Amino acid sequence: MSTLSDDFRTAFRHHPAGVALITATVDGIPYGLTVSSLASLSIEPVAVSFSLTKESGAAGAVLSASSFMIHLLGEDHHELATNFAKPGAPRFTEEQGFQFLPTGEPYFPHAPVALRASLHSSIGIGGSRLIAAEVHEILHGTHQQHLLHQDRQYLRLSGLMAASPNT
Repeated sequence: MSTLSDDFRTAFRHHPAGVALITATVDGIPYGLTVSSLASLSIEPVAVSFSLTKESGAAGAVLSASSFMIHLLGEDHHELATNFAKPGAPRFTEEQGFQFLPTGEPYFPHAPVALRASLHSSIGIGGSRLIAAEVHEILHGTHQQHLLHQDRQYLRLSGLMAASPNT
């Protein structure tokens, strides 16, 4: 018999989501993690939201950093997303192509878009933490389609449907 939690996981596992990489530097050490819960939150102030499932390691670093980067990953970045989602996988290697901004954050210039942000507020919900982050700067990188995640797989956008004239 499935539980409400099981049904919830299944429902959202099949719901496609964009993939983002969040990076920060704390005490001179770079940290990073992959999220698929990123959403626009506000226009004034410009803000986004995402969730973290723990408050230690990379998630703790993001919570304690004065600012961090949110990279909206492109369709060619599925290996990078996988590396930053697995504990102990290689991060910030020379081959990955990270740079460091003058403000200290690890920056991936190959992402289509990167947002420099800081923690605005957070709230604990169950075993997760919902983060509201205020965006301070938007950096544009390479032009490519964004990476999607659905049912434990990475996807490319194969084409776009024409918008309805009423939208």
